[in-house]
Amino acid sequence: MKKLLALVLCVLGCLATAWWFWPKMPPPLKDGARQLMAQGAAVKETVNTAVRGIFAQGQKQPVLQGQDGQLWVEPITGMRFVWIPGGCFRMGSEASEQGRSRDEGPIHEVCLDGFWMGQREVTRGEFRRFVEDSGYVTDAEREGFSWVYTGRWEKRGGYSWRRPGFYQDETHPVVHVSFNDASAMAKWLGEKAQAAIGLPTEAQWEYACRSGRLEARHWGDDPKEACAYANVADRTAAKDFPSWTVHECFDGFVFTAPVGTYRPNAYGLHDMLGNVWEWCADGYDPQAYRKHGSKNPAVLGPAVTARVIRGGSWYSRPDDARCAKRDALSRPDRRSQDLGFRLVRQ
Repeated sequence: MKKLLALVLCVLGCLATAWWFWPKMPPPLKDGARQLMAQGAAVKETVNTAVRGIFAQGQKQPVLQGQDGQLWVEPITGMRFVWIPGGCFRMGSEASEQGRSRDEGPIHEVCLDGFWMGQREVTRGEFRRFVEDSGYVTDAEREGFSWVYTGRWEKRGGYSWRRPGFYQDETHPVVHVSFNDASAMAKWLGEKAQAAIGLPTEAQWEYACRSGRLEARHWGDDPKEACAYANVADRTAAKDFPSWTVHECFDGFVFTAPVGTYRPNAYGLHDMLGNVWEWCADGYDPQAYRKHGSKNPAVLGPAVTARVIRGGSWYSRPDDARCAKRDALSRPDRRSQDLGFRLVRQ
């Protein structure tokens, strides 16, 4: 009897141990949890389907085309591009806008197809990747000089993107680059990434800068708010350059700042105003707005020598740090300490 009782107790002990360590069934899902899991599965399947379709078409990077704010990460340099949805906007500035120039009018409606725009200005590190891969020599290096600010703009020997004349690391925007240099990098990157990459047209640039706003700047009309969004001539720079007309705020930098330091605009683009002037694809025509068509306008062609720059820089006073501000350089080989670029993918 004692042996039988011991055997029964042993069996019961084994059963209890097995029950304790046996995997437990999860509690029943509530209706809300079931719905969330179903939605998650549906989203995952949608993304997987889109990615499979894109790879089937030969794309190197998975991209969900046409979604506002969607990012495309360029596979060679890791440069990030933001999808800018197509639409129409009023290009130019009102006669009453502070700092307005005559070439900013007349205001006219422009409609653009959607495009991808560089989230940030091209950095020294990204430009270095291009130079080291291609062996490219910039105009400043080949000719042995560039334009630098010494209290006034002067042509000085020995300056280039490698030696800007002030502190920069690889995250700062590349400077001392000409239209020719910027175009060469765009061509190289387009071939490497098998994508239509270039400089933005003037219309694309202003549309992206405004990001749906009608005011002078993508944050509003008040230049005193600039230092939250842009690296411009400000109280920081006034310590070194007391004669400057500055924004009444502190952005923390006298010369260039690392790209993406400040708040982006509504499209998620950084440094659309300030930091460095940006080359556009267009040739400069002061009467362009009287000649523009309404659909994807651009002033292109080999006969054009003067080239448009947009956005202002670390050197820009309030009148120049505006989305409608137009400026130009007389030759495509001009370069300076406050001149860089960003790229678009069509």
